[in-house]
Order: sequence, then C-alpha cells, then structure tokens
Amino acid sequence: MKTKYIHQLFIALCVIAFASCKKESANIFNMFEDVTVTFNNSDPRCVTDYKVINDKEEVWIDFTINSAKEDMYSYIFEVSAGTAQATRYTVNITDPAQRRSFSSIIKLPNSAFPAAALRDGKQSYRICALNEKGVFIGDGYKKVTVEMNPSFMIYANRDIYLPDTVGKSLPSFFSVNDATSFSYTNAAANAGKIDFGIYRKPGSNSTVQTPTWVVNLFSPSVATNPLTVYDISGFNPKRTTKFSQPVTGQANAFLTTAISGSSIETLAKARAITFNETTQTVPANGLVGGNAVYFLTPEGKYGILYINTNTSDLQKRPFINVSIKVQR
Repeated sequence: MKTKYIHQLFIALCVIAFASCKKESANIFNMFEDVTVTFNNSDPRCVTDYKVINDKEEVWIDFTINSAKEDMYSYIFEVSAGTAQATRYTVNITDPAQRRSFSSIIKLPNSAFPAAALRDGKQSYRICALNEKGVFIGDGYKKVTVEMNPSFMIYANRDIYLPDTVGKSLPSFFSVNDATSFSYTNAAANAGKIDFGIYRKPGSNSTVQTPTWVVNLFSPSVATNPLTVYDISGFNPKRTTKFSQPVTGQANAFLTTAISGSSIETLAKARAITFNETTQTVPANGLVGGNAVYFLTPEGKYGILYINTNTSDLQKRPFINVSIKVQR
C-alpha cells in the first residue's frame, strides 16, 4: 500500500513539473497583427467585402497594406474559387518609400492575372505582404469575395446516337438550348427545338479491309441533306444555328477557360461560325473525344459543344457523349 501511494505521488510531481515547463505555442490568429489590409471604396466598381455582379461588369480591388514593424518588398495577390487550389501572383514593391504602406488598384478582368478572370459563382481575393526574404508577414486576416450571377448554362454527359436507319428510334437529333435529344420518329413534331443531327460516313483513309468512320453534324437548314435516309424536308420551322468546324484539343478551353457567358463568347468568336454542317473527312478531325464545335443560335447565344467520347453501348450501338456550355 505504501508503495502505491509513493507511485501516485511520483506521477503527480511529474505532472506538476511538466506543466511548469510547458511552453506557450504561437497563436496563428494574432501572430501577424502587425500587418493590416484595407479595401477602399474609391469607385462604384470597388469591392470592399462582398459584391454581386453581372457578366461583363468590371471589378476593382483598391487596397492599402500597412506593416508596422517590418519592411514589405512584395505582395501576393491570391485568387481562390470553390475547392480548387488557390492561385498566387507575386508583385514586387519597387518604391522604397512604400515599404511600410503600399496602395494599388487591381482592375478585373486583367491579363496580368489570368486566374482572376471573373466567373460565374463566387471567387475570393486576398492581399498578403512578404518581407525582404519573401517570407509571409501578414494579410490583415481579410479577403474580398465577388459573386457573378449565372451567365451560362451547362449540360454534362448527354448521349447522341448515330442514326438507326431501320427502326429510326434512336435519339440522333439534338437541341443545344436544353440538351434534349430526339429520334427521327418524333423529330418533325419538335423541329422548332432541333439544332442538329449527327451521322457518320467512311473516312478518306477507310478501306474495305480496315474501315474507319468520321462523325459529323448537320443542321436541319442545311442546303443538301447529307443523310438521305432521313427525310428532313418536312421539318418546320428549321432552326438556323451556325457551327464552326470541329476544333481539336479543347478540353482545357471547355473546362477552365469557358467560365462565364462572355468568356464563352470570346472563345467562339475566335472561330469561323458560318457552317450549316461539319465536313470532316478524317476521323480524328470529326466529332471525337477532346474536340469541340462552337456555335451561335438564332437567338444570338454563343456556345461550345464538347465531345467527351465517341463509343458504343453494350448493344454495340455507336454514340457520342457530349457536354455543352451555352450563354443564357
């Protein structure tokens, strides 16, 4: 029993000794208080905390950053959206007179900060000070957030089947406005919604021994119907959506550049959108995975038709899987 009490006393003394030696760790919530950031309201376009905008509006980030104890040699302009990793731009402070207090205005959109392009949804911005060694010394524990009202629609992973010339029941016609597909049997009744149909033909390098197929699209308003087994002469009204020829390697453009209605329009206007049909003769240049077709609807809306894959289902029926972004 005596041994038990001695053991307990030893443990208690150890706890007391450990507590007396405990060192307070740094508190991240007050260790950078020497730096303050003020977001100024010098213009109606400025954002000082949270701002809702519409597409094509300009946003100003007018800021002043002060450091009470240490010189600033540069600052970081940080951009973050959703769960994606933040993008950071380092900007030098070249004027020695502004080492302790620096002011500037960042006007968005700005080609110097491409990741800061205004986009649908929320995007946040921070200003962080760095010392002579490039070490973070504070951000004032502040950020500003801009939220853009929706300016485009996105439709993901829609299947469009190659025509079945016997049953004519597979959905091979498509509407870009609401991503609805139609078969030949119900297409005429929905002609006012249909922007295009798809079909395939042997590629220029196709042989009897090694057949290859190229997939193209055509508008109901095309001058000469390329798919004569489907009679589209009775489609009325016929939409006059215009298309570009397929553009290869458009995954990055579709996923990361087309982030607003205006950015979609800019991408589209860089192409010749004057065609009623695509006319490719090599499979890789047609409607295959990674390629995209830019379009302009009769209502004046620009969009991107991105082909995710060109494949067949379990019944060996060929189809393309597409995603669409189109201006509201």
